[in-house]
Parts: sequence; C-alpha cells; structure tokens
Amino acid sequence: MGTSLSTGKAMATYRCLASGNTVTFTLPHDIESMKGHSGYVMIDEPEQEETRPLPMMPPQQVKRPGRPPKQPKAT
Repeated sequence: MGTSLSTGKAMATYRCLASGNTVTFTLPHDIESMKGHSGYVMIDEPEQEETRPLPMMPPQQVKRPGRPPKQPKAT
C-alpha cells in the first residue's frame, strides 16, 4: 500500500515566441499543459549562446554638438 515515485526526472524546455526566454518544467502535469500553449515552442536541447569575437577597435572621439568656441576680437 505504498506509493511509488518515479526516480527518472522528465524535463522539457520551452521557449517563449514573444521574448525568447526559456523555461524548463519537470512535473508531468506542467509539461502536458504546455503542449497546447500556442505562445511557446518546445526545444529539444538547451541552446548554446552564440559567441562571436568582438572586434578590438580604439575608442572613437565623439564631436560634441554645440556652439563653436569664441574667437578673440581683432582691434
């Protein structure tokens, strides 16, 4: 008369179509309820972040908009 709990953890990861955020569910009830949700899509594996080398460039001097400096008066 005991209850048996499954030791295998079912996990499903879903990605939001609007924001791109990912959510991982472990409970079977949550996984089943997400299957009918149109705003999320199930992804098989967690996506790896794309790594690109950043170009190393010297900082650019920014010209500030505004009034030009005063010129001395010629007398």
